[in-house]
Amino acid sequence: MTDNNTIAINYSDGRLRVLVEEFVTQQRGKFTLKGVCTYVLYWAMEDGCTAGDGLFESNQLAQGDCDRVSNVLAKIVREGRLAESGNEVYCKL
Repeated sequence: MTDNNTIAINYSDGRLRVLVEEFVTQQRGKFTLKGVCTYVLYWAMEDGCTAGDGLFESNQLAQGDCDRVSNVLAKIVREGRLAESGNEVYCKL
């Protein structure tokens, strides 16, 4: 079930990973999970990969998709390319 003021996306895990990687590559220092989610949602809307039709009254990614983004970031942390500094803040290594 999605919250009415959030938007779900229809990206495969592979495409989601590519978008998260693109965002991380563009960063020079610290960034937040919310920033990554906003980036992913922007591209999902551009690509027409959102669940549902019509106008959107939100700029927030659905929680389930935020969790998917968080899981991708956790994998990148385990790979040793990012550090998590708490409160969903990440830093490139």
